[in-house]
Amino acid sequence: MRPSQPEDGDALGVDSPFATRDVVALRELREQRLRRTIELCAIAHPFFRQRFSDLGIKPQDITRLDDLKRLPVVHKSDYMAAPEKFRLQLAEFEGLSIEEKTLWNVAYTTGTTSGKPSPFFNNSHDQFNIMLQARICAETEGYKPTDVLANLIPLSMMPTGGFLVVGRTAEAFGIPIVSALTGAKNPLYPVHRELDDAIDRLCLANPTVFWGIPSFVRFFLRRVRERGAKFPRARMAILTGEPVSASLQSEIEDHLRYLGAREPQIRVRYSFTEMQGGFVRCCNEAALQNVAPDLYYLEVVDPANGEPLQEGQEGALALTHLHRRGTVLLRYLVGDIVALKLDHCPHCGRLGERIVSLPRRTGALLKVKGMLINPELAFDQLSADQAIREYQLIVRNSVPDDPDSMDSLVLRLEVEPGAEKRLREELPSIVQRAIMVRPEIEFAHPGEIHDPMKSAKAKRVVDERISRRM
Repeated sequence: MRPSQPEDGDALGVDSPFATRDVVALRELREQRLRRTIELCAIAHPFFRQRFSDLGIKPQDITRLDDLKRLPVVHKSDYMAAPEKFRLQLAEFEGLSIEEKTLWNVAYTTGTTSGKPSPFFNNSHDQFNIMLQARICAETEGYKPTDVLANLIPLSMMPTGGFLVVGRTAEAFGIPIVSALTGAKNPLYPVHRELDDAIDRLCLANPTVFWGIPSFVRFFLRRVRERGAKFPRARMAILTGEPVSASLQSEIEDHLRYLGAREPQIRVRYSFTEMQGGFVRCCNEAALQNVAPDLYYLEVVDPANGEPLQEGQEGALALTHLHRRGTVLLRYLVGDIVALKLDHCPHCGRLGERIVSLPRRTGALLKVKGMLINPELAFDQLSADQAIREYQLIVRNSVPDDPDSMDSLVLRLEVEPGAEKRLREELPSIVQRAIMVRPEIEFAHPGEIHDPMKSAKAKRVVDERISRRM
């Protein structure tokens, strides 16, 4: 089969909305690309071809952004169950470019129902567009041509979006990069480095920008200070993959200042593999923003029925790909609750959806002792205490092996030597004021809660309760 030829808007290039920063021009371009995407999905996308057929939807039924509400939302479980079905099958189609039909790489995201990771396919067309996206994100965040980028994302057993985007950013912006290559070691592949070895290698490269998961960046910079290592050109940290509290941002600013940065810059990203770069900030005070709005359309919807909500109202974040040829998702629920506003950034003037309420996971609330609690409120308090190295909330049955016994909330801590007595006395009341439940305190040895050299992210909440039998 031969799809229709691209509309004129597809030739404008990824930079076109940023040249005009015009809301009407952006909507026109988005809708041109949406029509093309819907057409391809109707003939070459296994999942959406079947969904369109089941619903009696034809490509001409979805020509505007407002028409997307005719489609049900896609859940992570749909994608995880059969990720190959979300890949456009374009190899045999005429009228498409080599770039549109050629696989470039595969990134991996959330695990599937079978326990395997979910592949996210990028064709050459996708790769070139997300390289442009990476360059725009870097320009937005304030990279300089003289920067050297330190990649502190751990090297995992498969190519993750979080690791790939760092190298792609350096390539697209044209700056050198050096990777720490920490992570869980495998004797069959002796490529990982110990922390001190990574610090030594990075010292030789003298980087200016440090990119990593917040908890690991803090772990790394604390060790740098303990050793008295020198990074005299350090000026900025890019933090992604975990929430960043005000106290954690302040601590990382202090580390950069210690290393010599006069005005430390912190750029927090809200990112996920399905968006290949995510939301970024142009300055320390800016809201997170989608600076590639011609590639991604973001909605906030009612998580119960998928109905679009009013701008500024909190709801589930849904992502629609407008210009992809590998994995394509329409109205895909990311798994977070946010509020958005399509607007120009007051600091840099860029146009795109801005996050006006901090994202939180839809599964973040936890029921303990009959009350719904938000653990993040406790974590904000814990991360503010410099004596706490790592922390974890555990919910258990108060009587082991008795599923009907009361809930017990335990706060496990790895702390600085000598801080145990103070924290044992102070923290139960502090946590109780934050989440209404008083925890017991346990102390852990270094590396028991989280070893940043083995896993990328700390597991902050563990539910050990035995399921009740009905």
